[in-house]
Amino acid sequence: MITRRCLLALALVVSTALSAEAADTKYGSYIFVKPGQLDLGALLAPSPDPKSETQKRDLATVLDVQKTRTPAQVERAVADNPLSIYRFADVIAPDFSAARYPKADAFFKRMFNDSRILVLSSKDVWDRPRPYVVSKEVQPVGELPKAPGSYPSGHSIFGYLSAIILANMVPEKASAIFERGHEYGTNRIITGVHFPSDVEAGRLAGTAIAAALLQSDQFRKELEEAKTELRQGLGLSVNAASSSGR
Repeated sequence: MITRRCLLALALVVSTALSAEAADTKYGSYIFVKPGQLDLGALLAPSPDPKSETQKRDLATVLDVQKTRTPAQVERAVADNPLSIYRFADVIAPDFSAARYPKADAFFKRMFNDSRILVLSSKDVWDRPRPYVVSKEVQPVGELPKAPGSYPSGHSIFGYLSAIILANMVPEKASAIFERGHEYGTNRIITGVHFPSDVEAGRLAGTAIAAALLQSDQFRKELEEAKTELRQGLGLSVNAASSSGR
């Protein structure tokens, strides 16, 4: 297991633009970033101490949500369990799918490859137990996560990273996209598998990962290609401004 000291020794929190040459790690090969380009362990606050007031408030919030969650909320939250960009179809377009947008699909898979490696590395730093491990009062719903570490929330990272990139591609829908990305993380509290501070840290981490990816010339090139395909499919002008090109 990678220790916090080792991760900190590798940290280059924000670096200059990088080539697309793959770099190997114990979790796989990066495509757009390199080991040490982004160290989430150096950016995020430590997870709450198990005996702290923050931890108590975190657990209390999970239990309160558990008491008030509705069947409709549970159904939607469980449906968000898969890490799929196409869960954003309800705010992008009903036909937003891999079959409809193959170039964008390949781009998203490459983007999430790098994000997954960064997330797995950060999980090694804190190894925070999940709510249902901390308290038997917590009754999770849906499939339980395979990764034991709760902090930061990988789903929250996925949701916010997806929202940032999709909003760059379709700025006309930015508000709805970010609301959906925010919900992706919040749904993990509803299912009882994450604490609120896990979700907040995930949103911060997702933003940092997006910033790191956007430093890559190759990433920006593939983003523009995927954006063109998506916008053409949506019947939108391919020349609309996005935050990555301003």
